[in-house]
Amino acid sequence: MKNAKDLCKKHAGKHYLLCMHVLGLMTQATTLKELEEVVVSATVVFSSPASHENVEKYFQNLQVLLTSTAPPVVKDIDTTEEDSVVESSATPFDDHFKKVIQQAPLDTQGEPNDYYCSTFIPKLLKHFLPQSVLWSGLLLGDLGRHGTGPVYGMLSKKYSRAAQNSTQCARIRSGGACL
Repeated sequence: MKNAKDLCKKHAGKHYLLCMHVLGLMTQATTLKELEEVVVSATVVFSSPASHENVEKYFQNLQVLLTSTAPPVVKDIDTTEEDSVVESSATPFDDHFKKVIQQAPLDTQGEPNDYYCSTFIPKLLKHFLPQSVLWSGLLLGDLGRHGTGPVYGMLSKKYSRAAQNSTQCARIRSGGACL
C-alpha cells in the first residue's frame, strides 16, 4: 500500500484521496473487464487535458463504482524503503493495458480539467498494472467465471468443493494436520 500512497502523493497531488480510492477499486476487481472499466474511467478523468462530456461521464462512473462497493479493509503497516522496491519484468498485462489506455476517449477540447494529472496514469501503467493480477482480486474465487470451456468447468467444480470445507487450510491425508 505504501507504493500506492507514494504514487498518488507524487503524481496526483491535490487529488491524492480520489486516486487512492480508484486504486482501492482496482484491488476489488475480480474480472479483467471490471479492472478495465476502472482503468479506462481513471484514464479519461486523470489524463484528459480538457474537461468535456467524457470526463464528466467517466467521473460519474467512478463515483457510482466507489459508492456501490464496500471499502477494502487495509491495515497500514510499517514498511522500509526496501519494501517499496519492486523488480518488474514484462508481463502479458503490459501490452493489454497499454491498448486499453490508448483506446480511452480523452477530452482535448473544452475548459481545463481540474483532475488532470499528466504523470499518474503512465506511472500506474509502468509500475502497477503489469502485476495487477497479483494485487487485485483477479485470482480470487471461482476461476471458472473467466470462461466457458471444459477447463473452466473443472475449475468451478474444484472451487465449489473447496468452498464446502469448514477450514481454510489443506489437510494432509494421513495426519490431518494443516500445511
